[in-house]
Amino acid sequence: MGKARFLSTRDSILSACRKARLIVVLFLVMVITHEARSQQLPDSVVQHALSVSYKHLEASVLEVKDSTRFPSYAPHNLQWSYFNSTGWTSGFYPGCLWLAYELSGRHEFKEWAKKWTAGLEKETGNTGTHDLGFMFGCSYGNGIRNVSPEEASAYKRILVEAAITLDKRYNPNVGMLRCYWDEPPFSEDTTLFPVVVDIMMNLELLFWGAENGAPESLKEHAIRHAQKTCKDFVRPDGSTYHVVRYNKDSGTIFNKGQLQGQNEHSTWTRGHAWFIYGMTVCYRYTRDESFLADACALADYFLKRLTPDNVSVWDFDSLPEFKNTKDASATAIVSSALFELSTYVKDQKRRERYLEKATSMLAALCSKDYLAEREKTNALLLHSTQYLTQPGNDNTDKPAIFADYYFLEAIKRYLTLGKTGRPF
Repeated sequence: MGKARFLSTRDSILSACRKARLIVVLFLVMVITHEARSQQLPDSVVQHALSVSYKHLEASVLEVKDSTRFPSYAPHNLQWSYFNSTGWTSGFYPGCLWLAYELSGRHEFKEWAKKWTAGLEKETGNTGTHDLGFMFGCSYGNGIRNVSPEEASAYKRILVEAAITLDKRYNPNVGMLRCYWDEPPFSEDTTLFPVVVDIMMNLELLFWGAENGAPESLKEHAIRHAQKTCKDFVRPDGSTYHVVRYNKDSGTIFNKGQLQGQNEHSTWTRGHAWFIYGMTVCYRYTRDESFLADACALADYFLKRLTPDNVSVWDFDSLPEFKNTKDASATAIVSSALFELSTYVKDQKRRERYLEKATSMLAALCSKDYLAEREKTNALLLHSTQYLTQPGNDNTDKPAIFADYYFLEAIKRYLTLGKTGRPF
């Protein structure tokens, strides 16, 4: 009897604790949901942006035609140019189609998404790129939520294989993954190990792989890469480099600079956006508070230098003649990241600020100045900049498929956050 009463009392206490935890969780969800609703866009604005997006994506299928071609930029009369499946942007188009399916429920988007996703399977063993995370996460990573169990099993195998391939770029001497490109003369120096901040966006594939059948060492490598990136890529004022070059044997730093920014000492905006998003993902997978602090510091720097129109310039330190050159892609990336990051921060004022700025950036992208409604193009957004070396560069102030992807993802996160208190 004594033991029975003890068990009964213990069970009662455990039950009460569970109920208390549940109440706390529900309260936090209610707070976040209330805050999300308080930072609302008019429903008509969101629905109009989605309507235009669906129309353009539907037309793009007829434009692209061949599922072995993947839109990249739209430099000539705003019409898509293409990469084959090896291109770093190849996953974004099927990713757009998957997001359109989830947002609309229209079956044709799912069928098109499956078709273009299948065209990437042969790249699972591609050791020539650091961008397998972009290629497979945006395509198969979105698709795995929306296919049958049998298809999901196949998608999982493909994602794990891609993760294992990506991990081959890891060098234990440096503690990082190597990028596959660099500018002369460094590309001819075989002792150098260049790393670009873009790789932060590919770490999610390693984290996911380690949780789904790939070696657990992939997670360790992703963590070390993120730690080193935070240590070596961030300047004292919170700005960031795009590339750091190491010695492949000793791991010592050779130099730091930019490949796509204004100059060696500037902050290329999209690179900084990749960093914010990547650190947010690192916190999601590890719950390491230092990663959360780093993500917030990076976000705060971006917001401090964001212009009042809520769309970022292409480089925070661009020359005066280029100061009005925008990059909608960086804005879409950060908007999407902030919707997630806002759910992790514990300070209410910061959380509200992130929600407000994420929503304001999304609103700007939905406006007539950026939504590609009035132009003869099947892209979704105007005014992205790949890099700016001189006025008139083909990919300056043009649509980019990754801008479209993160625009749709930001909309999805905004809508989901308002309903559930979580961005996905």
